[in-house]
Amino acid sequence: MQEVGATFGPPLSEHQILVLLVQLALLVGVARLFGFAMRAIGQPAVIGELAAGILLGPTVLGRVAPRAFDWLFGDQGVMSATFAVAWLGVVMLVVVIGFETDLGLITRFRRVALATTAGGLGLSLVVNGAAAWQVPDSFVGAGAGREVFAGFFAVALSVSALPVIAKILQDLGLIRRDFAQVTLAVAVLIDTIGWLLLAALAGLAQDALELGALGETVVGLALFLVAVVVLVRPLLDRLFRAAMARGGSVTAGFTIAIVAALAAGAVTHALGFEAIIGAFVIGIVLAGLRHQIPEVRTRMETVTAAFFAPIFFVYSGLRVDFGLLDTRPELVWAAGVVVISVVAKMAGSFVGAKASGMASPDAIATGAALSALGAMGIVAALVGLNLGVLSDSGYTVLVTAALVTTILAPGLVRLVVSRRDMTGQEQERLQRESVEESAQLLGARRILLPTRGGTSSRYAARLVTAVFPQAEVTVLAVDPASLRWWRRMLRRVDADRADPSDVLDELPQARSVHKISPDPAAAIAAEARLGYDLVVLGASEHDRGSRMFSDVLERVLAVIDLPTVVVRFPQDRPVPSRLPDRILVPVSAAWSTRAAEELAYSLAGIEGGSVLALHVVNRPEGQGVMLESPAVAEGMEAGRELVAAAARFGGQLGVEVTTEVRIGTNAEQEIVDHANEGDFDLLVLGASSRPLTGRPFYGHRVSYVLEHVQVPVAVVSFSALS
Repeated sequence: MQEVGATFGPPLSEHQILVLLVQLALLVGVARLFGFAMRAIGQPAVIGELAAGILLGPTVLGRVAPRAFDWLFGDQGVMSATFAVAWLGVVMLVVVIGFETDLGLITRFRRVALATTAGGLGLSLVVNGAAAWQVPDSFVGAGAGREVFAGFFAVALSVSALPVIAKILQDLGLIRRDFAQVTLAVAVLIDTIGWLLLAALAGLAQDALELGALGETVVGLALFLVAVVVLVRPLLDRLFRAAMARGGSVTAGFTIAIVAALAAGAVTHALGFEAIIGAFVIGIVLAGLRHQIPEVRTRMETVTAAFFAPIFFVYSGLRVDFGLLDTRPELVWAAGVVVISVVAKMAGSFVGAKASGMASPDAIATGAALSALGAMGIVAALVGLNLGVLSDSGYTVLVTAALVTTILAPGLVRLVVSRRDMTGQEQERLQRESVEESAQLLGARRILLPTRGGTSSRYAARLVTAVFPQAEVTVLAVDPASLRWWRRMLRRVDADRADPSDVLDELPQARSVHKISPDPAAAIAAEARLGYDLVVLGASEHDRGSRMFSDVLERVLAVIDLPTVVVRFPQDRPVPSRLPDRILVPVSAAWSTRAAEELAYSLAGIEGGSVLALHVVNRPEGQGVMLESPAVAEGMEAGRELVAAAARFGGQLGVEVTTEVRIGTNAEQEIVDHANEGDFDLLVLGASSRPLTGRPFYGHRVSYVLEHVQVPVAVVSFSALS
């Protein structure tokens, strides 16, 4: 009987494991060191990582210290293991890039992307194919036909390396630019078409081309994309929801993301495309899921940047041996091939992009980025070498072109972009994204609004619609019910059933969820744990009695650890049809007041409203105004600095902020008087919520203001649990 273990190949020996560990440590260490050096001189880290591979490869180390090179890289078993890690790195990298890809922008520029693909790929194939008929016979594999060789040669010089291009744009800080998003879309299209062409050429090289099989590959890719949208996306959403419902496990979320990316990569690889296509699609899907664990993306980016991506890029450079270009004609042709491929790609992309309406500098920048052949060019050349279509010299020329174009691309992009002023619309979008990225509140993408209806919730919904127009809002209505089944059956005749229809009228794109629970506060808290960024609540005055808010609302605030906005609208006032245009926001040194400023300035900026940033310095009882103590003088100076910072921040959000610093014996009363007597439409307070005997406690100042103020109030708070 055959042992089960006999079906496996022999494991790595102890010596091979030692070599593998030393090899990985060296590759990562040198790649990161060179990447850091490139960053220090203003270049993308990927250039240093590729250069590290050339240094450690046969070009330098193989000639300077051949015995060390053979010890490190001479064992094919170890190199196979390193190759596997390198390709796992590229899968991880494209998932991370998928997170950065904005489908909305790509959809908006789809006409430009298609035209650029047609121009860039079409002209490159024609020009590079023509050049392939002129290169020396020493580049052609023994026994290969010039026609098939020309096809491989043209494809290898016409593709674009999605991972490398994305890394270049990311390293240069350009990935959110309009032209960069178009470039990513074009790179995906060129990669997809390139793999189809490679599949056809491989069939020709082996006299086994079947058009039916090629058609099945295309149909298979289309079915894969449909399955991702219809089946995979909802499944991943449910899995993440289940992980968060059980405590928001980062480990579980990371596992789900990795398994999905590897599975999708395996599917596209089996279809005849590269695994990076499937992994890239999964990255885009993960970024758009309803239920997300933000730490998963952060951890994946960290692990990829620190370990996996450097191994992939340094491995790409490791396979190059410039020593094979040992004659003048080969060196001349290598240089010529680089020039031809770059010019053809940039010219074709420029023509296609310009024809579809893209500005000239952006069209040139897109072509410059797409000129990077990177790993795609290397893989295409490797396929040709393995099939005998390319000779070793031909393979080295193509790999040299891939590496040189990758090294040239960042400089070309930087040169073009540095001469290009952004349009007002793009500059406004990038500035907004920059503010949102560092903001405490404005970056919220998923908002929960629990409500049973009412004026305050309706007004809160109006504010949410105005400040967070792109956010996904869930309106949650919870009906209290007994645990007994027969009581739940009678809920349809329960007169106390929640009716959030007036709130939903303010949020036409919101998702409505209705639940029944014996503990509404617990049900709201459980929903809040499912990946929301912000919880917005409406607080009624009539049911709070001696407490700050209603019992259910206070219990919710006491247990959730998310940022919250509690809106209270006076019952004796009609809800205005317009947004507030005169807003008061007290500022202090507390970090929570910055979030209150974000809300106030964003609201005011929508319809050109005004904001007063007020700071009150406490003066001890009995001390006259003319007898300021050093403490009061110091407080005034600090107050002026605080309101000046508030005015600068308002300017970043496009709002002119009026500032005032006052002295008073009761800061709370000064705020109340200012709000009640100043004809303000809204008072926005920043607070830190701390649990106190099962209730939230915002501090005595906020409690006093809430008790006495007569205008609408929004309290922006962060739990001390977070």
